[in-house]
Amino acid sequence: MTWKRILILVVVCAALTLTPLPGQPSGAEGAVDLFASPVQAGCYLVKRDRCKIHVDPFAINFAGGQKLVFFQLVTIQAGTGIQRVIYDFRTDVSNPVPFSGDTYTPSLVAKDYAVTCGNTYSLSLQGQGTGDVSPLNLGMTGKFTCPAATYIIDLPLVRK
Repeated sequence: MTWKRILILVVVCAALTLTPLPGQPSGAEGAVDLFASPVQAGCYLVKRDRCKIHVDPFAINFAGGQKLVFFQLVTIQAGTGIQRVIYDFRTDVSNPVPFSGDTYTPSLVAKDYAVTCGNTYSLSLQGQGTGDVSPLNLGMTGKFTCPAATYIIDLPLVRK
């Protein structure tokens, strides 16, 4: 055998040894211990040139006695893909939520978040539990378009 054939044989054997068979979990993947109720959101016109996204209440559920590390609400602008964190929640390191049970329902300080009128967005709920290696996407809305800014119609003032 030539050296090239031996090298190719070694590489193929190493790849087959390190690749898990179908149906077998790989060592890098962990079980997901964090889930969320459906995420609902929409956009409305506050003033003639200001829009806000409203987020309905949601719950985060845990499996296996896990606790919450953090969650974020992230807007994703259609077309550009620009992502912006609009709400970032962190827990007490020594006493994370939920304090009891396996569900946490956040009471958001604000449920309405300022965005640009006329743009199309999706909203993503991302979070991480104590058993998760990295943040997870817990839920995501479909695309919704914020109303376009409107103009004030100036009517003459009639004085008597």
